[in-house]
Amino acid sequence: MRISSKLAALGAAAALVVTATPAGAEPAPAPAAPPSPTATALPALDGALGPQLTSLVEALKRDLGLTPEQFLDQAGIGQRLAEARPGWEQKFREAFGGVWLDDDGTGIVGVVEGAIGDTLRDEATDAGFTVRDVALTTHELDARERQVGAIVEGMPTDLKELVTGVRVDPTRNAVVVTTRGGDAAQLGTIDSRLHDLAEVDMIEAPDPASDTAPFGSQGGETGSGGEPTTDGLTPAATGEGAGGAGAGAGLGALTGGDGGSLGSLALLNETGFIPEGPMRTIVELLSGLTPGTGSIIDGMNETVPNPDPQPTPQARQRARTDAAPTGPVVGGTGYMVRVPNGVLECSTGFNGELDGKPVVITAAHCAGADGTRAALADGEEFGTMTGTEREAIDTALIAVDEDAAERFSNNLVSADGNAPQSIIGTAEPVVGQKACKTGFRTGFSCGTVSQVDADIDVAGSRTIAGAFTVDLCALPGDSGGVVFSGDRALGISSASNVADTGTCANAEAVSKAAGFTPRLSAVPISDVLAAHPGLTLRTN
Repeated sequence: MRISSKLAALGAAAALVVTATPAGAEPAPAPAAPPSPTATALPALDGALGPQLTSLVEALKRDLGLTPEQFLDQAGIGQRLAEARPGWEQKFREAFGGVWLDDDGTGIVGVVEGAIGDTLRDEATDAGFTVRDVALTTHELDARERQVGAIVEGMPTDLKELVTGVRVDPTRNAVVVTTRGGDAAQLGTIDSRLHDLAEVDMIEAPDPASDTAPFGSQGGETGSGGEPTTDGLTPAATGEGAGGAGAGAGLGALTGGDGGSLGSLALLNETGFIPEGPMRTIVELLSGLTPGTGSIIDGMNETVPNPDPQPTPQARQRARTDAAPTGPVVGGTGYMVRVPNGVLECSTGFNGELDGKPVVITAAHCAGADGTRAALADGEEFGTMTGTEREAIDTALIAVDEDAAERFSNNLVSADGNAPQSIIGTAEPVVGQKACKTGFRTGFSCGTVSQVDADIDVAGSRTIAGAFTVDLCALPGDSGGVVFSGDRALGISSASNVADTGTCANAEAVSKAAGFTPRLSAVPISDVLAAHPGLTLRTN
């Protein structure tokens, strides 16, 4: 099921890239070489290998209230649902109502009653899943979503601008329209024009009990016998589905709650990067961000003038020999690339191989252009950008230099290079599935998959086609980093609806006050692999 839209509104996604100005100083002295991480699978029991995975174990407990064992179990359920979904959708077209995980991590299969449904019910039960009766098949929901999208596109501008998302929510077996702001009359008119085809979730909406303006007063065709109605409205609240898919999702891309580019300005002072804190936040806000709106801000990819010429080959070689730490480079490590007027700073994704040579998967909006050199935080160059595809998929590879190849020959993801988690394969995301991300800016954070197969419009500057979203905090600098469930790769971080808030603490406060959910938009790993024929992930 695909969410598609070109509407722009509040609560949108912003790119997760940091771009800033080098100050002309030599890179900071190289830090002491970290100890080589030990490749281990996520422990079945917290106590067994917990100390090796402190960051991830703490994130699972803090964000999801899960143990590592529960995380692995739910990841396995999601993987089995994802594998069964395409076959069931084709075989049981007239009965299949979608798959998802509920809040307890139970695998659910939606079934429409009837003879075909009875067969699907038996197959799903035999596979160990729970069956839930639903009214609409996935094909009917997809058709309804297209119909609702056309209705929204045909609304007057003042109404259309209030709609921040149109999506299929399998947990509710419904098309859901999300709005932000507006008065009672406007919201009533939107509801009436939808012909009872969709449920409406509202953010920052007035309470009809205290608003004297009549609902639906702007007129327009209704789906309720021609009379304006308040049915289906959830005033002054964000309607959250059972699977965690809340408001702020995008009509296809929600500019209403789903993403700004997550690359960050490589903020530098005379001794290196400006550390995270008040000064860094101030500099970022002065770099064109709009704090606290939840909007998709691609201005985070903005660069400021770079007074330095490009480094000479001799300088590059000196950085490689004098400032090169040892040890594996794992998914989630910070890196930077020079662009004509500054520096982009992002996170490495999964390590892989293409044509027998090591590569690093990352986001295209972090890449500058093919041929751009990539360097670690200490200035050591390690590879060259290639295979950059910005529109629709946001993917790029870093072809690793031969003398650095061994450092990238691992299947690990981590925060700060410590307590790594092994990745042993890939999986497709499923609504309700628990997932975690890591990036150099915010480390590990975890949440629930809220949408799949969505088209995310990043502030009108680019589109992520077929994306999935996870309800968690990600900030500039996390772009290109890894998203995973258990020990399986799900995708690459690309955009966030709280990228302009400075810190995750601010993001939580701002989103709670405004009534939306912090949300990361990611590119599925299956799409990344398809975009680069022959590309494989390191799984050992």
